[in-house]
Amino acid sequence: MMGLGTCRLSECTFNVTGACVMNRPVEQCANRRDPGETEKGGEEDEIAENAPPAGLSTSERPRIDFGSAVLTRPAETPTLPSSLTMGLEEATALMSSRHTTLVGILGLPSSGKTAALVSAYLLLAKGKFEGYEYTDSASLMAFEQISRGSRIWAEGDEPAQLTTHTEMADDRQAGFLHFRLRRLKDRRFFDMLVPDLPGEWSRALIDKGDAERFAFLGSASVIWLMVDGRAFADAQKKRYATYRAEMLVERLSEILPLPRPRIILVPSWRDIGEFPADAYQSICEEGRKYGMQIALAPIASFSFGDVPPGSGIASLIDMTLNHDRPAPEFWPDSRTLGGRTLSSFRSGV
Repeated sequence: MMGLGTCRLSECTFNVTGACVMNRPVEQCANRRDPGETEKGGEEDEIAENAPPAGLSTSERPRIDFGSAVLTRPAETPTLPSSLTMGLEEATALMSSRHTTLVGILGLPSSGKTAALVSAYLLLAKGKFEGYEYTDSASLMAFEQISRGSRIWAEGDEPAQLTTHTEMADDRQAGFLHFRLRRLKDRRFFDMLVPDLPGEWSRALIDKGDAERFAFLGSASVIWLMVDGRAFADAQKKRYATYRAEMLVERLSEILPLPRPRIILVPSWRDIGEFPADAYQSICEEGRKYGMQIALAPIASFSFGDVPPGSGIASLIDMTLNHDRPAPEFWPDSRTLGGRTLSSFRSGV
C-alpha cells in the first residue's frame, strides 16, 4: 500500500484499507499522491484545487451541489393538542362503575374556575385539606399540568396570573378531572368529577344561548357558579357583574333538568373582602324564579393578604359532597285515596 502512495482526500479510507472510497483503480485515481510526494505538497495541491478561478473572489466561489435529500419529509396530518383530562366516555364509564359526584362548573373568564381546582389539588397534595385526604386520581397528570404555573413564583414576586388559560383539545366536548377523597371522620370514600372549562363557553352560553356543549350538566349533582370577586368588590363594576351572573342563572334554567341540581355561588378572591350581601340576594331572587336554591361559598384559591391561601376550598367540597337534598319519589302514582298514594305496580290494580 505504501508503494502505491497515499490519497490527498482526508475522508478517503485508502490510507487505512488500501481501497479507493470511489471504487476507482488506484493507479487511475486523480487524488492519489505518489510515494515520494510530500504532505505539504499535497495540502498545497488541495488548496489550489479548491481555490476560486482567477478573477473571482472567495465569496463568488461556485457552490458545490451535494444532491437532494435522500428522504423527502413525510406528509403530516394536523393534530389537535394533547389533553390529559378525561373524555366524556371515560367519565361515563367511571360513573357507571361506582357512585361519583359530577360537578358542573360555569363562570366567565377570570372567575377563578381553574384556580379553584389547582388550589384544591395543592391542598390535598400537602395533606392540608381540612376533613379529607387524597387517595387516588384518574387524571393526576392533568392536575400537574394545570398547577404548573403556581409552583414557579416566590413571595414578593407574584405573577399576575397563577394558572394558565384553559384551552380545550376538542372545543365541542368537556374535559374532566377526577379525584377520590376519604373523609376523615368516618373513612368514607368519595369520587368527584369536575370539568375544567374555558370561560368563553359560559360567555357564549350567556350571549348566544350556545348550550350544546353543556349537555353533560344533565348528569350533574351540583353546579358551581363561579364569579370574579374582584368585580363585585368594585362599586363601578358590581351592578354589571350581578347582571351577568343573573343572566347565567337564567340560561342554566333552560338546560338543567327537574328537579334542579343544587347551585352553589362561588365568588373568588375572598381575600380582598366579603361578597356583598345585596348582590347575593339579587342572584338568589333570580334563581328562585326558576326553582333554584342558591347557596354561597366564597373562596380564596390563592391569597396575597392575611387570608390563608385555599381558604374556603375545603368547605366548598364538603358542601358539595354532603347535602340534605330529598331523594326523588321512587315510584310516583297520581291516584290517591284519602290522602294516601296507591301502589299501581301490583297485578290487577
